[in-house]
Amino acid sequence: MVGARVMKTCLAVMISVWIAKSLHLHTYQFAGIVAVLSVQPSLYRSLRVGVQQSASAVMGALLGAVALFAAGGSFLTMGVVSFLLMALHVRIQWTNTLLVSLVIAINTMGAPGLPFWETVLNPIALVLIGTGMGTLINLVYKPVHHERAEVLLSQSEGMLRALLHLMVLDLEKGRVPPYDMIRKQIGEIDGYLKKGKEVSKLVSEDRKFRKSSFKNTSNIFQAFETMLSRIHDMARGLTLIDMDENEVAFTVKALKLLIRMQEKTIAGRKPKLASFKRTLERKRLEMWNGSGEAEGFYGLYGVLMDYVQEMELFLVEHAGMVKRQLSYTSIDRPGLIAEISDILGRRGFNITGVSIRVNGEFATTTMEVASRADAAGDDAVKEIRRIHHVLSAEMTAMT
Repeated sequence: MVGARVMKTCLAVMISVWIAKSLHLHTYQFAGIVAVLSVQPSLYRSLRVGVQQSASAVMGALLGAVALFAAGGSFLTMGVVSFLLMALHVRIQWTNTLLVSLVIAINTMGAPGLPFWETVLNPIALVLIGTGMGTLINLVYKPVHHERAEVLLSQSEGMLRALLHLMVLDLEKGRVPPYDMIRKQIGEIDGYLKKGKEVSKLVSEDRKFRKSSFKNTSNIFQAFETMLSRIHDMARGLTLIDMDENEVAFTVKALKLLIRMQEKTIAGRKPKLASFKRTLERKRLEMWNGSGEAEGFYGLYGVLMDYVQEMELFLVEHAGMVKRQLSYTSIDRPGLIAEISDILGRRGFNITGVSIRVNGEFATTTMEVASRADAAGDDAVKEIRRIHHVLSAEMTAMT
């Protein structure tokens, strides 16, 4: 199937060669070669490569012409010029346009008989024509990558849920999910995620030159990668523990609920992730002094909590939530974070990160939270300040 980039490249080559030939430039076909290199997958890359190619062309043409008129066009002179250009491009880290500079320098030195300035300006004009047409066509017909990113996003998320479904089916039949099969599926999904991150990088690059309301899919794919790692940890953990009937039943219920919450998240609805995390935490506290067959499930529930943490990050980016930072100073006491988390949850805030700095009896806690733009942050802060052990609290927007 012929894509848009192929058509744009062919059009850029055709117009570049036509312009160069119309201007009676020597070796006019070189403008088409430069045009091929100038049509990049993103607008940002086209502009960056265009500037670098033009600068490399000037360096190659000037050095080649000076060497030609000073020392002649011998093979030794060409070798020395090539060495100098390679050293210079490596030094300034422009190796992606080194080929253009070398070809221009060698071509300039191999075409004696022209006046000095014509020898210099002819290849520079060819590069400017090829670069200009490639960049111009990319500007007129802008690359659209967000649709590809959305497709890969949907496919990857569906594959993550499918893996969880497979684990549920095996556990319901009283058997451990086959680790080798799960690992193979994880490898396939990882390929989709890597491709999605590459496309998301192109979307981010184009944001530098035009306003976009599209979600930050790069962060979502990053969250998916971590979620995939947690599924791998679940599958590996299940192979190392003894199957306890009660804990298996709880795990099946937890996984089914996790799948439903993920479906709600992808549909743009807000699931009760905080409540689910508290349930898992209570379960882990109950098992803290436990032993025997159910002991291995303690770690499994911790992995589930980590998975939910990544789902919260996914929800923030997918729903286009506003990120804020809550900082409060308090007298250190158990249960305070849970109490503040309940307040934030009731006010529509999702906690995406927590850091604590303790100094004697006092603690400074910083929470990264996310919510819809209309969430009442001031009301949440006022309620937190009314807690007896809280000394001060403030919420600020994150950039």
